Amino acid sequence: MNEFLEAVNDLNQELYEMFGDDYHYERQFNYTTDGYVDIVNFGEIMIWNSEDGERIWREESKDYEPLKPFLKRMLAQEIDKLIEVNNAFKTKEI
Repeated sequence: MNEFLEAVNDLNQELYEMFGDDYHYERQFNYTTDGYVDIVNFGEIMIWNSEDGERIWREESKDYEPLKPFLKRMLAQEIDKLIEVNNAFKTKEI
């Protein structure tokens, strides 16, 4: 199993253990590739693709940061953007 698919499976298992079936099937991490570009989505939201190499290079280990914490960080950034949009819409309605 490749690194991306393994990370996605682990993250989905974590979601399942926290929220059960109801939430797990509505929103989950997905991995796709066309053989050149790797993409990780959460639901319909792309949180990372291999063309936007945002993973931090760790000089001491000569490797990128671990994938699972990175994907969690990318998801948190997307959630922050959605909250910002939500708040902007709320203030416009007042």
